[in-house]
Amino acid sequence: MHCPMPLLLAAVLQLLGCSAACAWQLVTEENPPYNMRQNGKVVGISTDKLLEAFQRVGVKPEIHIMPWARAYRSALTRSNHCVFSTARSADREPLFKWIGPIAEAEWILYKPADAAAPAKLDDVRDHVIGGYLEDVITKWLLAQGYHVEAATSDAVNPRKLIAGRIDFWASTPARASRFLAADNLASVIVPALSFGRSQLYLACHPSASDTMIRRLNDALQDMGKDGTSAHIEARYASRLKP
Repeated sequence: MHCPMPLLLAAVLQLLGCSAACAWQLVTEENPPYNMRQNGKVVGISTDKLLEAFQRVGVKPEIHIMPWARAYRSALTRSNHCVFSTARSADREPLFKWIGPIAEAEWILYKPADAAAPAKLDDVRDHVIGGYLEDVITKWLLAQGYHVEAATSDAVNPRKLIAGRIDFWASTPARASRFLAADNLASVIVPALSFGRSQLYLACHPSASDTMIRRLNDALQDMGKDGTSAHIEARYASRLKP
């Protein structure tokens, strides 16, 4: 039976994850060294790995930077959209199709330099912790019953901590060091406690092609074996320190 051209094209695009006619939309936030603008391009550990993986499967994605909450929602609700660098957690697991891991992030509790350091996370259960809206650290702390005041931008939390509006601040070393350096606060806000770690992924809308998801994961595995991933990480290693 003759297959009309539009139907044939639709079948091909579904198989390829729309790679030939509608670009994959990769959305992210400004979060060095994982994803960031530099000389008019989006680069970083996660970005560079993903671009290499997509190149290996013959697809050129479009990358856009936007606020994290908006980026996350777009991958939840829009076909052909994926968000990175996304921590893979139990509550998020069924919401996306996953490619990775592409990076790893440590969870750090920060405090004023002249404040006492907690011996364990449970010691701050009665305190107010500054967090970042829709961030996996914030969501995990809330689920564990901690009092978290989530801001739409993590950049405001250092000033809130200095002003006494929050008692501690939960973030990652890479993100925190950037904000502390920008406000000259690196000597007055210090790491207090490491309390977790998450692996970061590209999280794709459920409509994404299973074939493409598998091919991209295979490409990332090959990059780990042939040293490409390690080479990319080495370029940004100095920016991962607390």
